[in-house]
Amino acid sequence: MKKRLNAYKNMMSGVSHMLPFAVAGGIFIALSFIFDASNSGAIDFGSGTAIAAWFNDTGHLVMSFMLPILSGFIAYSIADRPGLVPGFIAGALATTGDSGFIGALIGGFLAGYFMLILIKIFVKLPASLTSLKAIFILPILGTLIISFSMIGVNLIIGPISNGLQGFFDGLSGPLAIVICFIAGGMMAIDMGGPINKIAYLFGVASITGGVSSILMAAVMAGGMTPPLGIALATLIFKNRFTEEEIKIGKSNWMMGATFVTEGAIPFAHAKPKVVLPAIIAGSAIAGALIGFFETSLAAPHGGIFVIFIMHNWWGFIIALVVGMIVTALLLEIFLVNKKIKVE
Repeated sequence: MKKRLNAYKNMMSGVSHMLPFAVAGGIFIALSFIFDASNSGAIDFGSGTAIAAWFNDTGHLVMSFMLPILSGFIAYSIADRPGLVPGFIAGALATTGDSGFIGALIGGFLAGYFMLILIKIFVKLPASLTSLKAIFILPILGTLIISFSMIGVNLIIGPISNGLQGFFDGLSGPLAIVICFIAGGMMAIDMGGPINKIAYLFGVASITGGVSSILMAAVMAGGMTPPLGIALATLIFKNRFTEEEIKIGKSNWMMGATFVTEGAIPFAHAKPKVVLPAIIAGSAIAGALIGFFETSLAAPHGGIFVIFIMHNWWGFIIALVVGMIVTALLLEIFLVNKKIKVE
């Protein structure tokens, strides 16, 4: 019961199952632009050749499953298998009803808790009807209830979601720099924990309408900077690290490049008062530079593999390099006469 009432764990169940779809879809869309490089600047860029169009269409198809998967597995985390069908339907209806990411989140929780109620109502059903309950009664009633519920969710959340989307689309100037500075820094505070995930979910919410978002680019830069900055520090300031730490630092190159912030965790755990200020500063500055250059991204994951689908992609590279250097230099300054000693 505690698991079912733990909203954060239920939400993260949906997010963790959604991420592979985000990664696969984002990479496929990026590949479509690579295979259509000669068509750059054209209206149908990414679909100008047969193979590019195949990658593009497949990538968008994969990403279209994101919201149903998100809400489906939130409901599954709450109500187990009976929650899957209404959960998936809630996400699909949020997609078609314009309530988007927020609507899918709400729909997943509604589906899960509605199914818990139905399970309790039918708990004393005769054993002979158990199979009928699982394949007929619960799915039909769950679908009926969540379908009606999503009408209200879409009516209420739809305008809010569209308003947020318009706000994200219009981000520019000093406001973009400040928001991206905050979002970038949040990605490094707990590296995969609640604060990191809040920033990431806002980034994903900003692109669920199929648009390119400055916030999503800032979130990705902020998440890539900690492991890359640590990798750079272990490369150029070897006297501050043990042989084992230098070895771990090498693996951070790939983790950072593929947007896996968790590569920085062993170093942050070993000496948080030294490492956390360095990586948070580096990520915040990387995010601010994304806002300054107005670099935007339409994919929720992929790291260096989605640079090709960024607007002002060169700004992303500059932001990442600067963030890495800031992180590495701060680590060198903070580690004077000290060592991290990762265990």
